[in-house]
Amino acid sequence: MKNTSLLILLVIGIIAISTINVYAEAANTLISVKADYWMPSVDAEVKSSELSLVGTQIDLVDDLGLDDSESIPALTASIDLPLFPEILVGYFTVDSSASKIINKQIVYKGTTYNMSANVISSYDITHFEALLNFGLLKSETADLGLLVGAKYFEIETTLTSAGITQTESVEGPVPVLGVKGGVGLPGKFRVEGIGRGIVLEVGDVDASLFDIDLGVHYDVNKFLRASVGYRYFSIDAEDTSNNVSDKAEIKFAGPYIGITGSF
Repeated sequence: MKNTSLLILLVIGIIAISTINVYAEAANTLISVKADYWMPSVDAEVKSSELSLVGTQIDLVDDLGLDDSESIPALTASIDLPLFPEILVGYFTVDSSASKIINKQIVYKGTTYNMSANVISSYDITHFEALLNFGLLKSETADLGLLVGAKYFEIETTLTSAGITQTESVEGPVPVLGVKGGVGLPGKFRVEGIGRGIVLEVGDVDASLFDIDLGVHYDVNKFLRASVGYRYFSIDAEDTSNNVSDKAEIKFAGPYIGITGSF
């Protein structure tokens, strides 16, 4: 009886292990780390008022001389385990600074910067994200999933002139929803897209966030993938409290090249 019980347990164990292996192979269970070199153009405007002094709509590129393009390293990692949603995490940081003799009067956070003043400016953006991908469709050639998660931002803009510095900083999490999908192509090529974002209206604040990535990938082998693609990232927020309209509009859009290691 004891031997029979052990035999039954052994058979059940073999079946369970085989089932997990088959599922894992079908799901392409991998831990992946992707490094991108993103080269977006920059379109950014801010407006910040203080008390009765209404701020000026400031174009960071045209008015303050900040770069109209960036080179941004971006990292993404994923964990795809059997019986669990795929976990995606991402990170990038941007910082830029400039010095320019401005050609118009600017009011920022209650401080007036007169025309012909030399203004030193900078902005810093740090971005994290964590997403769960719930598979809706998975086959040998195509997959589609629903994304649920959040992004976390630290954004700081600073203007300095004649020894006077004003800084506006915002930080905090933002919930996002999205989709992720891919289609296999002949050979070792594959097209994948991921889009996530949200539109919010909370009190006097209206905000929208979109992060969209479309790429073509080439599987060099099971462990290495090369990619080219295009990423669009935007934050648009407006605060109409205190009878003013303070705004922040930041857009990065452009191509990238990347490489992914999997194990």
